[in-house]
This record gives sequence, structure tokens and C-alpha cells, in this order.
Amino acid sequence: MTFVGILMVYLVGAGILTRISREWTWKELIAFSFLIGIAAETFFMFICDVIGFHFNSIVLFFASFAVVAMFYDSMFTYWQNKKKDINLGTWTLKTLNYPSVLLGLVIFYMFYIITQKNLFWPTTEHDAIGSFDKLGIVMALEGVIKISLFKYDLQGAGGIYPPLFHGSIAYLYQFGATQPKIITTLYFVSLLLGFYAMCRMYVSSLSALFFTLLLEMVPELYSHAALLLGNLPTTAYVGNAALVLFVWLHGREKRYFILSCILTGLCLWIRSDTIGFALAGTIIIGLYSKSEIKWRQAGIYLASALLPFIIWTLYLKLKIQTTQGSRFVDHMGAINMVKLKLMLSYVLSYFSWVQYGNMPPGIQLYGLTFMLSFLVILANIRNIKRDKPYILIFLLISFAVYFMIFYLIDEQKQNAPIASLMESSFKRGMFCFIPPLLFYVCTSDIVASLTGRLEVFRTGREAGMKDEKTVQQS
Repeated sequence: MTFVGILMVYLVGAGILTRISREWTWKELIAFSFLIGIAAETFFMFICDVIGFHFNSIVLFFASFAVVAMFYDSMFTYWQNKKKDINLGTWTLKTLNYPSVLLGLVIFYMFYIITQKNLFWPTTEHDAIGSFDKLGIVMALEGVIKISLFKYDLQGAGGIYPPLFHGSIAYLYQFGATQPKIITTLYFVSLLLGFYAMCRMYVSSLSALFFTLLLEMVPELYSHAALLLGNLPTTAYVGNAALVLFVWLHGREKRYFILSCILTGLCLWIRSDTIGFALAGTIIIGLYSKSEIKWRQAGIYLASALLPFIIWTLYLKLKIQTTQGSRFVDHMGAINMVKLKLMLSYVLSYFSWVQYGNMPPGIQLYGLTFMLSFLVILANIRNIKRDKPYILIFLLISFAVYFMIFYLIDEQKQNAPIASLMESSFKRGMFCFIPPLLFYVCTSDIVASLTGRLEVFRTGREAGMKDEKTVQQS
């Protein structure tokens, strides 16, 4: 039954994607189908809850089946058009891309190791036991989103979060899963495969695999691939939403704009504090889209992102009788310099080898990700205005909003000091900035030039790299 449930998730997502376009590659279809499909399942749960109908595996199965039947023609056409692409190509031991094969094996082995750990160890994380897993279990048993735990204020910190993550846990429980941590593995696959697919549009397979490996081996992120927490799933949505937006701004293929609107909306269906990424995306569309209707496009993008946020805010207020702003300060007042200085000290620690407070230094949390990226940006400074500057603006705006959200948290209402939040929630939220940053580095002029030379050295001819004209025409 668990396999059937997971299969229906992928089929629902594939149906929606193929209705948008039939030009997706297999990598894109697999990566994005799960993200869209599992979100659709939680929307089914939400609709059932709103109309007062209890959901269960049978209800969710037939709702999924209806979507699959509705989009069967587009999926069948996609299969007919793309099945010829399923092949290993022609190669010999002499022409085999050995570096890429080696990197692929390392990526797969690391994924295998963390998945084995994920499926072997039971849920032990404090936030999962106290909130997410508990919410998922009770949702699965009661068939509603507003579960009985809310009567006794036992829902935990995740109770006011949008229902995508704990709803996906409930979905697996309803389909008979005894170990719901398989959901983390599926999100991890979507994150890695989506990142590789987007990078591969611009660079050689060797370069795309290398940076996919860098993403996979970020120490703190890699450890979360074996935990039942919402930060890695959130990163999968934010990272892929940002990357497909960048691809659209570069190549202007409409399907990527539609997909980015959907994924950005789902970012706010899993965590409301991702709103900074939606605002940043809106601004760079207005500034960098070459369309004559760019501000209309920016408005569509923002509206699609805010719709889930507004729906969940109204649900919290009208049905659960709470608000997402209940943890924030009532008024701004004077700038709290002590709090601001403490937060900035932690941020410096994230980006360097300096330790602050009880948290390990950033080099132990994120490896060389940030320092290597900053060095590449500095080395590429001469090309910074023409080499996808919208990515850097996106990162700066979204980080500023993210920082401000934590600055405005009332420590008494949150029942946690800001130092504790910086060492836990803020630290884990930094995952979302890593995929866009590594994508920028991977596709930057200086790195593309270096990897192009490596390809020439490996093959003895110009190969593997795609110039901007080729990408725009593909």
C-alpha cells in the first residue's frame, strides 16, 4: 500500500507537469513530479477538512486517480514522445566519461548511505516527536487537519505551519507506512535531481555532477537527509523554485515560469517564512524580465505565491483561532542593537570558520559552500553585471527578509532566546540559500571557462559546454 501511495503521488505530479508542457526532460519530470504530487495530496486533505469530510487512504487514492485520469492523455503523449530518449547511448571503454562516472558513483553511494540510516533509525528528533511526526500520526488517525491536539495546546511549534510537511507524513501513515522517514529520502532525490537537471542545461555533465556532489555533501544538510524535519523539504521547494525562475529569466520558456509560480506557491504551503524568496523573485522579474508585460508577470508570480499564504492565514484565524504573527513583536520601537549585534555575529560565523556562542563554526555546518562561493564571486567581479546578476540580487533580498523575520520575533512569545533560535531554526533555514548560490557559481563565467578547459583536456576537443545562444534556442 505504501508503494501504491508513493506511485500515485508521482503520477499526479507527472499529470500536472505534462499538462503544462510535454517538453520536460526525464530528469525534470522525476524531480518535480514528487514535489507537486505530494503538495496536491495535502491540498486534497485541506479541502476535505474545510468541507467537514474526513480523509483517509481511500479518499486520497480516488482523488489522485481522478487527477491521473484527467491528465492521462497528456502523460500518454509525453511517453510516446520521450520513450526513445530512454537509452544508455553508444559508448566504449575508450570514450567513457570516467570522471563523470566516478562522481555519479560517489553521489549514489552517499545517497545510499544516508538512506540506509534514514530507514533504519526511528524518529528521534525533538521537533519531529514533539510536533511534525506527532501531527502526522494524529492527522492520519483522525482524518482532519485541525486535530484534537489543538484543544489541549499539544500541537507543538509546527502546529501553525502550513500542512504540506506534516500532511505528507500523515499521507504515508494512511497508506500503511511504519517508517515515514522515506518521505525525507524522496524530498532529497527531488532536491539533488532538480539541481543537476537545471545545471546540466548550462554546463557539462562533469561540472553539473561536481556541484551536485557539493550540494549533497554539505554536512548539516546531509545529516538532515536522515531526519524527519521540515528544513530539507523546504530547501527542495525553495531551491527548485529559484532555479527554474533563473532558467526562465535566461531562456524565457513559458513552462519554466509556470513551474516557478507553482513551486514558489508551494514554498509558502510548507513554511510561511519563505515569503522572502517570493518577494525577491517578484523584484527580479520586474527588473530583469525582457518581456513587455514584465510587471504583469511579476504580479502573477507574486499572486500565485501569496495565495497559499493567504489561504492558510485565514484558516489559522477562522478555524484554529490563532495567527502566524502571534510570535512577533507588537511594535517596532527603537532598534535593539544588542539583538542586532548578536544576530550579525552568528551570521558571520555561518559564513566563516569563526565560532560564536555554542554553535559550531560555519565551516563545520556548511563545509566550504559559502567561502568557496564568495571567492568565486570575487574572482568573477569583472563580469558580475552581465553574468546573471539577478541571482545575487535574489539572494540578497531574500536573506534580508529572512533576517528581518527573525529580528522581529518576540523572544518571550516564542519562549526561546534569540541565541537559541540562531543556533537552531535560523541555522537550518540557511539551507535554502545553498542551491541558488551553488547554481550561480556552477554557471558563472569563470567556472564555466575553467570546466570548459577541463573538457577540452579530457576529450581533446570542444565539448560539453553550451553557450548562451544554444541554451536560449534549446
